[in-house]
Amino acid sequence: MSLQRGRLLKRNYFFASLILITGFGGLLGYDLYFKPYVLSQTVVKVKVGAGESLPKNYELKASDLYLDSVQTKDIPSGVITEIAQVEHKITNVNLTNGSILTASLVDVSDLEPLQDEGIFPIPKEAIYAINGSLRSRDKVDIYLVEGEREKQREALGSNTGKKENEEQVKEQSWLSDPAKEIFLSGVTVNYVRTEDNNDVQDSEKGNNNNRFTSTGKVATPELKLKKSEGQRLGQFLEQGKKLWIVRVE
Repeated sequence: MSLQRGRLLKRNYFFASLILITGFGGLLGYDLYFKPYVLSQTVVKVKVGAGESLPKNYELKASDLYLDSVQTKDIPSGVITEIAQVEHKITNVNLTNGSILTASLVDVSDLEPLQDEGIFPIPKEAIYAINGSLRSRDKVDIYLVEGEREKQREALGSNTGKKENEEQVKEQSWLSDPAKEIFLSGVTVNYVRTEDNNDVQDSEKGNNNNRFTSTGKVATPELKLKKSEGQRLGQFLEQGKKLWIVRVE
């Protein structure tokens, strides 16, 4: 009786030990193989010092980047998986340490126009107003302004003795209000040029001081538009319209 009980205890100890070993083995396999290799993917992350960040319009170097394994459930769409994809590319936003790089955060396409797009230069004489802080890769809204509005207002306003003319001035001013005549929104600025055709940047070292200074006066931008939009824009310019170019992003 005692012998049979002893054999039963040994068998229970054996199965308990086997279950324990299998459990530990499974955990180790999950942590060391399944989780890092099956449920994870290698991505490119940003490497900067504590409390620091990489600014918008910064050219990425290999020393700013590193590869890391991240669980697939935490990976955003358009993720960058190789350092070569973004080395020497320009950032679209400010980036902090450990940021996972995606195509929306870095200009991986170098602003190249698609087949139905083009880079359209805007002549200086066609500009009603433009931000002096405008830089490449900004987004702008474009408003249409009546080119002869001020001349018409002066001509009508000089005849102050006629109430009818005053009302006409007010009406034309309202109709010419740029806020009522938005033409395009969210347009990408590819380049910002001075009158000498040089790029406008914050400093000689690039766009690195949040627009507090500039290397020149903004004269003309070059905008990425669909070809159909560019054709419409040309028609408006031929009609004497001017463009109020407003930075929105």
